[in-house]
Amino acid sequence: MTCRDLSKSKIGRCYYCPIIDDKAGLINDPIILKLDEQRWWISIADSDVILFAKGLAIGHKFDVKIFEPNVDILAVQGPKSFMLMEKIFGKKITEINFFGFDYFEFAGAKHLIARSGWSKQGGYEIFVENTKSGLALYDKLFELGKEFDVKPGCPNLIERIESALLSYGNDIDNNDNPLECGLDKYVNLDTDVNFLGKEKLKEVRKQGITRKLMGVKIESKEINVAKSIKIIDEKNNEIGELRSGVYSPHFGKVIGIAMMFKPYWNNSQTFKIELNGTSFDGKVCDLPFI
Repeated sequence: MTCRDLSKSKIGRCYYCPIIDDKAGLINDPIILKLDEQRWWISIADSDVILFAKGLAIGHKFDVKIFEPNVDILAVQGPKSFMLMEKIFGKKITEINFFGFDYFEFAGAKHLIARSGWSKQGGYEIFVENTKSGLALYDKLFELGKEFDVKPGCPNLIERIESALLSYGNDIDNNDNPLECGLDKYVNLDTDVNFLGKEKLKEVRKQGITRKLMGVKIESKEINVAKSIKIIDEKNNEIGELRSGVYSPHFGKVIGIAMMFKPYWNNSQTFKIELNGTSFDGKVCDLPFI
């Protein structure tokens, strides 16, 4: 189901796993949790996977049950998350390694808690199956979190782009393959494990990619990216497209994630981009920014 080889995966671990179609186009880039030898959870990004999974199973006549569990996720993120979670669950929770998970009891129910999250600051994701217990846990997090100034929040766009945490549907989609998107280390083409799109991905590797996801810095103080924006050279030739962008206080300018065309993805490649009717200069750079 994924182009990443999970044959040696371990119970209690999370794995970032691109899922591709027969043309090697990305369908999703979820986190896959190995619950036991015969059970997995797929924590999906912003696209549907269940019908694709069922189609694979039916087509290959796999003896497998595929369903969507009733799970809600509480993300407790940030440098103070470790102290807060220790106050509730004890020291054991601070001993979970990155991308590991274990079960912890609260209010009469066990919760799967992973050392993961859509943040570079560190933290936890609580997979809530028992709603009543989950609601009590939510209240407890805020009650004990007062000393840490805990507040409800959402993913930070500036941090996401600075850290190059890719967003499916924005930075990447079904028209892109993993090799173009810098996901090479999550692609295993030289093992005996078979998956949909493997031969196509081998072909892409042999021929070489013609586009590459890169960072860009733009000499502007503001930006609004509602859709992809053309990136051009000094001769007005299109050399890429900006997919996400935000003003970064750290750099004092707009930064973004762009799909650059060959051969214009070299570090320090200069370009021009039009934002709200005004032309701005920019430069290509590596990801992540920080």
